[in-house]
Amino acid sequence: MKDTDNFLESCLFFNTNALSRHLLKLGETQFKALDISPAHASLMLVLFDSPGISPKQLSAALNLTPSTISRFLNALEKKDLLDRKTKGKQAFIFPSVKGLFLKPEIAIAYKNMCLEYIKILGPDFANGLSAHIFHANQTLAGYLSQYEEKP
Repeated sequence: MKDTDNFLESCLFFNTNALSRHLLKLGETQFKALDISPAHASLMLVLFDSPGISPKQLSAALNLTPSTISRFLNALEKKDLLDRKTKGKQAFIFPSVKGLFLKPEIAIAYKNMCLEYIKILGPDFANGLSAHIFHANQTLAGYLSQYEEKP
């Protein structure tokens, strides 16, 4: 078991996934009262800042596949938190009146989630870790873009 422990301790894939699950649990406690997941809240924050954004742009902004974005949009539309408007074949997504009403509460819940993990990890470590993960994501995205299918 010792060899497995050492391997897992140094495995970025394992550790980032484990961290993600812990952060999700923290986030779920903050968003429970709003009946929205942290991932859906992230999408709503993008909508608040970019009303009329396309699903393709949402996919790029959130680094999620188009099918995941479609699932998120369907779930949020069922909760009446967004509106879809179409122009020809293109769709544009807007926060609904109900969604805009929840904007302050979503922002506060998101901020509280961040403050909670900052309190647990310490501000320097949490902010540094976030910066390192952001850089790693950008670097890996650049590397993996060579494998993406070109239209």
